[in-house]
Amino acid sequence: MEFFDYFARLQGFDPEQTPVFLRIMTFVVPLFIIIFFTCWIIVKVRKLIKTIRHVTRGIRVKENSALTPDEARAVAVGALYAYQQGGYIDVPDLDLDKSRLDTILSEWWDITDRESAMDTLDYLSEAPSQSLLPLVYSGFSAQDADRGVRIITDTVNGMFEASNLPEKDKKVRANGLIVRACEYMSNLRSQFNVLKADGIISSESDILRLGVVAWDAGRLNFVARAAMQKGYLTPEESQEYIGLAYGMAKGAGFRSWRDFADSYMLGRTMWNGQSNMAGLAQDLLENPSSPWVRFPWQP
Repeated sequence: MEFFDYFARLQGFDPEQTPVFLRIMTFVVPLFIIIFFTCWIIVKVRKLIKTIRHVTRGIRVKENSALTPDEARAVAVGALYAYQQGGYIDVPDLDLDKSRLDTILSEWWDITDRESAMDTLDYLSEAPSQSLLPLVYSGFSAQDADRGVRIITDTVNGMFEASNLPEKDKKVRANGLIVRACEYMSNLRSQFNVLKADGIISSESDILRLGVVAWDAGRLNFVARAAMQKGYLTPEESQEYIGLAYGMAKGAGFRSWRDFADSYMLGRTMWNGQSNMAGLAQDLLENPSSPWVRFPWQP
C-alpha cells in the first residue's frame, strides 16, 4: 500500500486516516485522466498528420490516362472532393487509404453495403441541395432572419397542406424540411461576406445564377467512385453515376470550371456553414497537371 500512500500524500491526504479505497482512487483517477488526455492528443495529432499529408501530397493525377477528354471532364467533376480526401482526381480509381475510405463511406455517408450505396447515390442523383435552394433563397433574401424563417415555414406548410399524406406524416416531413431549410439559410447569411471576400460570389444574385448543382454532382461523382473502390459497385455501375453527375453539371449552364468550383463551394457553405476550399479550388484552376487546366470546361 506504500505506493498508493505516496499518491495520497501528494494530494494532501493523511494515509493513516484515509480509507484504503480512497487511497487507491487518489492514484487511479489521476492516472485515468492522464490516459484519457494522452489518447485524445494522439487522435488529434494523427488527424493533423493526415491532413498535412493530404495537403503536402498535392494533386494526384495519372496524366497518361487512356480516358478521352470528355471522359476526363466527367471524372473531374469530383476533383474537389477527391483532392480534399487525397484521391486521384483524373481517373475513376480514387486509390484512397483503406482506413480513410471506410471512414468516408461508413461514418460520413452511412454506406455499409451495396444496397445503402445505391440508395445514397439515387438520392444524390436527385440533386437534393439544388432542389432546396429556391426555398432557402426565399428566406435568405428576406429583410431579416426572423422574416426569412416565417417565409420558409409558411411556404413549406402550404406545400404539405395540399398533399394527401396523413396529418402526422405531413407534420413530421414539414418540420424536417423547415429545420433543414432554415439551417441552410442561416449558413448563407452568416457566411455571405466570406463568400464575397473569397470571390465565390459578388452579389446575392450570384447565388441563384451559380446554384449548388456542382455540390450535388461532385458528391455523386465521388461517392460512386468510393463505392466502386470498396467493391459495392461495379466499374460499369460507377461509370453510369459519373456520367449522370457530368450531365447534371453540364445542364447547369456553367461557363467554366471556375463557375463549377464556385457552385460547389457555395453548396458546401450552404450545407456546412463554411467552405474552406478556396485554396484547393484555386490550385485545380491553375496547376498545369490539373484536369481542369488540361481539359477546359468548353472543348
